[in-house]
Amino acid sequence: MPSQFVRTTLAAAILGASSLVAAAPPVKSIGLELLGTYSQPDPAAAFDESATEISAFDPRSQQLFVTNGADGTLDVLDLSDPTAPALVRQIDVSGPLGSGTFIGDGANSVAVYRGIVAAAVQADPVTDPGAVALFDTDGNLLNLVAVGALPDMLTFTDDGRFLLVANEGEPDEGVDPEGSVSVIDLRRGVLAASARTADFNAFDSQAAALKADGVRL
Repeated sequence: MPSQFVRTTLAAAILGASSLVAAAPPVKSIGLELLGTYSQPDPAAAFDESATEISAFDPRSQQLFVTNGADGTLDVLDLSDPTAPALVRQIDVSGPLGSGTFIGDGANSVAVYRGIVAAAVQADPVTDPGAVALFDTDGNLLNLVAVGALPDMLTFTDDGRFLLVANEGEPDEGVDPEGSVSVIDLRRGVLAASARTADFNAFDSQAAALKADGVRL
């Protein structure tokens, strides 16, 4: 009798589980639908080197900020009508910026947080320390913060109090600048922004052990 009871109970449990699985709602897949496209006014440059690479959207102004390596600019597109993206302006990030002592050579990355647009601008020459240019959504330069060589991969912290940037420090023509990470402090506001840069010199003495552990140096 106990054996029969166990078999009956187990069968009922399996049938119940099967009915629960069958009754589960289907999982909806995520789909993409093309709404609109944008191409550079000059067709010859539309697919030029890094003509469009990194983009960041500002929901407040309904604008998309795009790094344009071909022109050395930060392109601003109006997306209030997503079916017809339109170029609003180009922010020049090549040549003298700020007080004029820093010479930019294009933006590698862009990030937006609550109306503040941050662009990682490499220097000319590229092996010199770069800068992070902070703009408002109208394209006005608010501050220029010095960082390491060849800044890239900008990201704001979730609360917008800090801005992180990876300084790639790639070699060029025999000059090999250090790679580093800069942390920009925005707690006192954009106009008072300051940066601290961390290098990796503290790990030089551990190079052999790190390589043995599989770390690429």
